Amino acid sequence: MIDFWLPKWLKTLSDKYAANTGIKSEDIDEIRKLLKKFDAENPLVSIVIPAWNEEENIIKTIASLARNEFDFPCELFVVNNNSTDNTQAVLDNIGVRSIMETNQGIAPARRRGLLESKGKYQLCCDSDTVYPPTWIKNMTNALRYNEEKGVACIYGSYSFIPSDGKSRFVMGLYETGSSVIRSLKSKKTEARRVMGFNFGFTRSIGLEVNGFVMDKPRKFRNELGSAEYVGNSEDGMMASAIKKAGYKILFVNNRKSRVWTSDRRIIMDGGLFKGIKLRLLRTFNRKKFDKLAKPTDK
Repeated sequence: MIDFWLPKWLKTLSDKYAANTGIKSEDIDEIRKLLKKFDAENPLVSIVIPAWNEEENIIKTIASLARNEFDFPCELFVVNNNSTDNTQAVLDNIGVRSIMETNQGIAPARRRGLLESKGKYQLCCDSDTVYPPTWIKNMTNALRYNEEKGVACIYGSYSFIPSDGKSRFVMGLYETGSSVIRSLKSKKTEARRVMGFNFGFTRSIGLEVNGFVMDKPRKFRNELGSAEYVGNSEDGMMASAIKKAGYKILFVNNRKSRVWTSDRRIIMDGGLFKGIKLRLLRTFNRKKFDKLAKPTDK
């Protein structure tokens, strides 16, 4: 089910952490205390967040995960991929564990997270996304309780957080259309639906398939038509490699596993209507989409 308005928990979170510079000291202390539950020496689950220049967004991401409810040992850390803004200062201020990865690109950052993590399962997040209160538990249980069926990779859906002046209702209509398009896709291309900000996998199998290794890693913004645009994504390639190795991918289709992410992806696509057109092309006319994705001569 898609929400056409922001849920109450998200409104509360957004109001509390609207601007990093204006956050109260007691709210920072609260995050620090909540993060202590991720200090497990032998975690069942590792939550990994790659970050590049996310000083404006990442505190909401961390706060949403810190407020999650679960009943098994977890670890959580951020892979800072050469941020040039105050991202590291924000991470230090709230006391979250962080690792610096100097090899630039989201794939090297996710790969470093895979190598550093200790859990049996790994959940992948993004630093411009916020997570519902039971996301960690729901996604982990989807892996745990479907393991005997051969499931080694799970993924969920997402909604956009509207920036100033944008309509959440209109975005809800866009997401409804996107879900219809997604349902029309062949099961053979399911791996392409896996998004790095809402998926997880069995860590040993991720290592087995050499996960997140790419000849040309995409950048964090990866703008369509730019000289640095990369069509293949490290998350989809990971899911595809897991499937080719003989394991199953499972879509966790419930509201409690739907995450909320920045609408800058829509902005980079050129707006809602152009975004819908691009999604249709990506699904039904891949050659034309790839032609549009090539860098333009300037």
